[in-house]
Amino acid sequence: MGSTAALWIAIHEVPWLGPTLADGVRSVVGPKPVAWAEDFVYGAEDWVNLRTRAEEKPKTFWTETDVEPIPTAIPDGKGGTKVVDPMANAPASFTPPQATVASDEDGKWVPVRGPHEVGEVVMWKSVVHPDPKRPFAAVAVVAVDRQKTELHLVAGTDEPKSREVPRSERPGLIPDGTDPSLIAAFNGGFKAMHGNYGMRIGDATFIPPRDIACTIGESSDGTLAVRTFSKAKSEWESALWYRQTPPCLIEQGEPNPGLLFEFNKNWGAAVGGDTIIRRSAFGISKDGRHFFYGLGDAVTAQSIGRAMLAVGAYDAAQLDVNYSYPRFLLFDHGEGGASATHPIIPDIKYSPSEYVRTPAQRDFFYITKKREAS
Repeated sequence: MGSTAALWIAIHEVPWLGPTLADGVRSVVGPKPVAWAEDFVYGAEDWVNLRTRAEEKPKTFWTETDVEPIPTAIPDGKGGTKVVDPMANAPASFTPPQATVASDEDGKWVPVRGPHEVGEVVMWKSVVHPDPKRPFAAVAVVAVDRQKTELHLVAGTDEPKSREVPRSERPGLIPDGTDPSLIAAFNGGFKAMHGNYGMRIGDATFIPPRDIACTIGESSDGTLAVRTFSKAKSEWESALWYRQTPPCLIEQGEPNPGLLFEFNKNWGAAVGGDTIIRRSAFGISKDGRHFFYGLGDAVTAQSIGRAMLAVGAYDAAQLDVNYSYPRFLLFDHGEGGASATHPIIPDIKYSPSEYVRTPAQRDFFYITKKREAS
């Protein structure tokens, strides 16, 4: 029992340990036994939490007073300043999906800024408690203003694995020269062995697309979309980039029918959609003004989908899962260049050099401010 507890703590405290152990075992016994073991461990953890934490107050990551949305004076580009309302372009407040476990912060948006970021606010965050049985289950959601930002996709040095794109053409880093406009980065999708979901950036096809897959992509006119590949094939073929995921959580305002039942296996080859685990998701508002990134602790595919629908996602896809992989990091800018900082939830393990000086093994997204928003 003591050694098991020590291993659990080590996996949660040493970022590389869990993935390294899992990958090492998979190489010997294959993915199915590892998936079974992960399901068992996470199920046991949830069994304990339900019996020891069910009466807790809803989990919170921050309070509204920590990030009070007061008007801010910023440079006007003419040598003076102008006062801006940090909530001017924020999404509309929303109704918490589960009132019995909602905190005071559910339904409200508060501004998000990097440590020394100036200019208009282009990101906001909120929290959602989507599971009526688990007050300790919470999803932090970041809303990003599409009119003021640009979203980019980068392949990792190793994932998604590809026979077509050589290692020399996938440095796993945000390109040089991006620093001044870089504001945030977040994780991408599953490893290739977990569904073989497609990915393309420009002319480089890492993995061919699958018709059943939910697809996040950007067209040549800058439109961002999340749709099942087979439902918008012609659009995806001319896209600047796309990344595929398991079936869409939400499509055209409707939850995937598979999410009507908590017990499902459609949202993870390594872990089932019903596994209580850390998950991430990506969504788009109906008007296209905002995209949403969600990072949830102790959630199922059903409950993170419920959270994304509540905040205003009209279409949404699940991104990577498991304790070590989901992350949303802001960036600070100093003499040595950009550095990752301020994860969206407190217990994310990361390195300040992540994505900018230390290559990422797995694909990821990063966000830059448009020049006119500076």
